[in-house]
Amino acid sequence: MPDYWLTMLDEDNFRYTVERGIYGLPEGAGDEAKLIKPGDRLVVYIMKKGCRELCQSFTAVLEVAGEWQRSKKPTWPDEVREGRVKYPWVVNVKVLIMGKVEFAKIKEKLQRLLGIGDLDPSRLRLYALYYARRPLPPGVGELVEAELRKSAAAEMRTHDKLVDILVEVGRWLGFRAVKEYRIDNFRVDVAFFKPPRTTPFAVAEVHVGGDVYKDLAALKHAYDRYGSKLVYVLARDEEQVAKLLNEALQGAFHEIGEHIAVVKAEELHELHETLKLAGVKGLLKQLEVAKPADF
Repeated sequence: MPDYWLTMLDEDNFRYTVERGIYGLPEGAGDEAKLIKPGDRLVVYIMKKGCRELCQSFTAVLEVAGEWQRSKKPTWPDEVREGRVKYPWVVNVKVLIMGKVEFAKIKEKLQRLLGIGDLDPSRLRLYALYYARRPLPPGVGELVEAELRKSAAAEMRTHDKLVDILVEVGRWLGFRAVKEYRIDNFRVDVAFFKPPRTTPFAVAEVHVGGDVYKDLAALKHAYDRYGSKLVYVLARDEEQVAKLLNEALQGAFHEIGEHIAVVKAEELHELHETLKLAGVKGLLKQLEVAKPADF
């Protein structure tokens, strides 16, 4: 049976770890590295400091997929910023499951497994591999992995449902809607086509979880490539994600800031229900926005 180890990362380093499939430990953790063997699992918890979207949440279980090696150059975002190697012990990892399970949601279950009456993130830190130098107690890693799998399954159902609604709304409005449309090395959740134009008139991404910047990169590529109109649907943590989105659209993605429509999931549901009304259907037909067959 694999051992589970708790690791606490900041959000930027977590995303880098997942994208690159590599995990690192500081210089003084060489002894810990020797204890963590291929096949062991790393339970990832995102620290509050410097976080944006995943604060104080369990976000992934990673499997150690190789032997530890030493790195001699800055790799992680904070290493590059500071111009020095902070995590010289590195190992390849693969993602077993990703999602978002807030600490508060499973606090009571953790307390029972750990035998602690009032567990908080600062006390949880004592179980991190840097400090504990031992695996998590039995049942803790398994609990987090099970909760992440439930969270990921729920997110997928929500995501797929919203994508289906987008497709149906698009068709009702006279578009040919295509799910999971690839544009070079990017993929968007939905692309909308309107003859005689052969390239996407508009593209949409649905955010239920994951990386906002990755979503925006796909939308920006569609805009740069085809001049497509952009739609972004927010389905969870709306205020938090909207703040992060606003910062990104004023910074790294400022080119598309004026060309993107941000829609809440509940607003999309309301639009969908409105378009189902007989009077609205008739209006769309009369205006030749949609054909009778589309309904």
